[in-house]
Amino acid sequence: MLDPEEIRWVKSTANELNNLLQVITDSSQVLEDLCAGNTQTESYFAILRNGVDRAAKVTRMMVDRVGGIAAPPVPATAPPPVVPAHAGAEETGSENGIQIHNPKGTREMVMIVDDEDFVTMLAEKVLSAEGYRVVTAKDGFQAIDIYRKLGEKISLIILDFTMPLMDGSDVFTELLDINPKVPVVLSSGFAEQDRLRGMLARGLRGFIPKPYTQEKLLTEVRTTLDTILAEGRSGPAAARH
Repeated sequence: MLDPEEIRWVKSTANELNNLLQVITDSSQVLEDLCAGNTQTESYFAILRNGVDRAAKVTRMMVDRVGGIAAPPVPATAPPPVVPAHAGAEETGSENGIQIHNPKGTREMVMIVDDEDFVTMLAEKVLSAEGYRVVTAKDGFQAIDIYRKLGEKISLIILDFTMPLMDGSDVFTELLDINPKVPVVLSSGFAEQDRLRGMLARGLRGFIPKPYTQEKLLTEVRTTLDTILAEGRSGPAAARH
């Protein structure tokens, strides 16, 4: 029987592995887009995808064995087409000292909070290519500062759970103090079961398990925003596109 300290180490290590798998997934999608049409390279990418899927399943089994968490099911909606990660709009602007990617986008503003630079960059490009305006934060303190300045214009926040200094649960608590209806989707390989349940009870809008694909990201963002709009909420969550 593992003691509590060993269990915490297993979960922490599993989260780090999933962050690395996310970087591998995003990197391989960029390369696959660049090599599209080459049947030989496509077979290699298929092997790579299969390996990532197997690694993610093994990691999830490991965490489940010590008391992990089953992610909420993804809504059964047809995923939008894959957008090449390099095809996003490169234009940027600023407001209140905050950099905004694709400022002339016709869709909602989304904030990505993640300490993995490559994950943030790819998510920003994918969302920008779909017409979303995007702001990014590398840690919880920066996310809170940005939300204080642009909160009324941010329609959705994609929040990583495992970050230095402040984890996703703590950041969510601070955001709720600013806006009790703050629209947040958690992104993580694994999260403590009781803490995730608590976040869902306090209004967390959803959960994207890492490693995720471009399709999963776009589907979760659009589904969540459409659900919020349908609920007729007032404030930042009801921004129209």
